[in-house]
Amino acid sequence: MDSVTTRRNSPEVVGAIARLPLGRTSAFLVRGAAPILVDAGMPGQHAALLRRLRRLGLDRADIALVVVTHAHVDHTGGLPWVRLAARAPIVCHRETAAALRQGQSAALQPRTRLGLALVPLLRHGPRPPCVEPDLAIDHEISLEPYGAAGFLLPTPGHTRGCLSLQVGQDAIVGDLLMRRFGRHRPAVPFFLEDRVGWQDSVRLLLSRGVERFHTTHGGCFDAESVAALLHDAAAR
Repeated sequence: MDSVTTRRNSPEVVGAIARLPLGRTSAFLVRGAAPILVDAGMPGQHAALLRRLRRLGLDRADIALVVVTHAHVDHTGGLPWVRLAARAPIVCHRETAAALRQGQSAALQPRTRLGLALVPLLRHGPRPPCVEPDLAIDHEISLEPYGAAGFLLPTPGHTRGCLSLQVGQDAIVGDLLMRRFGRHRPAVPFFLEDRVGWQDSVRLLLSRGVERFHTTHGGCFDAESVAALLHDAAAR
């Protein structure tokens, strides 16, 4: 793994993918001739997001495409700010499009007691902005028209309208996985709308040769640890 930065809150770069830390959440940048932004943090985090981009030598106007992994406010909050200057198309899953247009969140289906306890807090948090997506997909597409050698894939589970972005052996998977408490190991997310879909999505990414799973909450996990999690989850 190519770890580049050590400063807290600085972009963390692995190959073509840069994590842009934003407190309790993250955005990602796929670097290249046509940079692709994946998610945009919470409302009000645009200044921090801009600082992360500038540390990579970019501005929001340089972004060629914006990918929304799913319609939760910690992923969509900064979309209006990005659109204001970037004029880059926004792509999401077809089942996410209506929520973006209406300024709503996707379902929060708790899988654990902690998830259940978090639901009231999250529902009284910041409201998602209203954003009109330019492209809503329900099938795999190539990123070559946007200058990247990769793919967007529907990966339901956390919500039914999730997307992952694969570039080579790396995949940005949003909240498809999270970090296990106290250990740097992957875990099934607290909120899981589609359990069978989650298993199928993880299995799909592993079958496509993904070696590094970049998650919004928890860091980057290798394929071996993700495969072990899938095996344990399927055995229950």
